[in-house]
Amino acid sequence: MCGRYVLYSDKEQAEIKEIIEEVNRKHNFVVKKGDIYPSNLAPIYAPTPDQNGKSLEVMKWGYEVSFRKGLLINARSETILEKKTFKKDFLERRCIVPAASFYEWDQEKNKYQFSDKHDEVLYIGGIFRQHQGESDYVILTKAPVEPVAAVHDRMPVIIPHSKAEEWLYDDNAAMGMVTQNYVPLDCQMAEK
Repeated sequence: MCGRYVLYSDKEQAEIKEIIEEVNRKHNFVVKKGDIYPSNLAPIYAPTPDQNGKSLEVMKWGYEVSFRKGLLINARSETILEKKTFKKDFLERRCIVPAASFYEWDQEKNKYQFSDKHDEVLYIGGIFRQHQGESDYVILTKAPVEPVAAVHDRMPVIIPHSKAEEWLYDDNAAMGMVTQNYVPLDCQMAEK
């Protein structure tokens, strides 16, 4: 389960800087520095109306649903087409959540931070919806690979940069991506 991630911190990444500048220009929105928590507004890449490229939008992390207290922040990719809450969004509204890193906790509640080994921005697979005048997104999760598997039994679906448009526009390609791991990850224990 991915319950928190970092969009940007003190570490300078050119792509993150561009995302922040575009969000400020396009949406007049101040991007939160540090950890992004459920219910926070954050930038995501969504499909464009002409289905060509990706558009930077600002959405709230988490779906409010009537059958559960609290927000739904993750969706299991293995059962995404079986769940009424998520199926239509997966087939029609996939998104990419840019992140510098994400966190997972082990059974002893130690926090670990995972990032791309080559210091690239992570593209986390997600879905979104329009609900009661708001745009919300959830992060898709899958069975983990190393080094995440040593810490937790779930991890976010990571989309390679070269496959971003396939993720957004090609249902069959997207289904194939939810089970793959294309991005080598680094792991370090994070401060509590």
